[in-house]
Amino acid sequence: MSPLLLLTRPLPQSRRFAREAAGTLPPHEPLIAPLSQVVALPFDPAVFAGARGIILTSASAVPMLPSLPGMTAWCVGPATARAAARAGMIPRQGGGDAAALIATLTGAAPEGPLVHAHGVHLARDLVRDLAGALPGLTLRSVAVYEARALDWPPDVVPALTGQRVFAPLFSPRAAQRLAAQSGIMDVMGLTPVAISAACAAALPPALAERTLIAGTPDAGGMLRALAEAMSHPGTVG
Repeated sequence: MSPLLLLTRPLPQSRRFAREAAGTLPPHEPLIAPLSQVVALPFDPAVFAGARGIILTSASAVPMLPSLPGMTAWCVGPATARAAARAGMIPRQGGGDAAALIATLTGAAPEGPLVHAHGVHLARDLVRDLAGALPGLTLRSVAVYEARALDWPPDVVPALTGQRVFAPLFSPRAAQRLAAQSGIMDVMGLTPVAISAACAAALPPALAERTLIAGTPDAGGMLRALAEAMSHPGTVG
């Protein structure tokens, strides 16, 4: 029986990852069960007035932005860069995680103002960290969306029982949301695959001890970790 690929990101991101996984991973069955949904927030578009660049740490921010054709977009990873390009911006990739993006920006020393457009829940305050690394650079920050928590319908956990299940987790908050689902701790065939050590650390010990960590903190690293894990035969306890 093929393993299940449990996708818990918001629906658009889960569908995109399922398409990427279909052409990359060993035979598997995707199960899309979002634990959050992206909701647009009101904001004052004047925050973008005079901006010389946008900082993007999630592709979810792109549809919420005003039209910014030709704007340089400093993007955390390739998926975000592709979304920025589709919106008419000029993407610059930042290395796959917040630390690498900060290093890229510090090395490039771009002219400001720069605006970080992000979600309500920040894993790292880039404006604060960049202010220390690039003193004198004008930086602004605006929340343009919120990833609001969802709970699974009651049929999801029974669908996982008795199967090998691989669950890619892309943030500590996603790990916490997974662990909070009723009955998930009893799914003995579940193997979480975390985007980073910080993500894995957000899981309770019983899940963290069977969690794999991607070699690089991006979708490519996640797919490679999943491919390696799925290629080994396993049993369900």
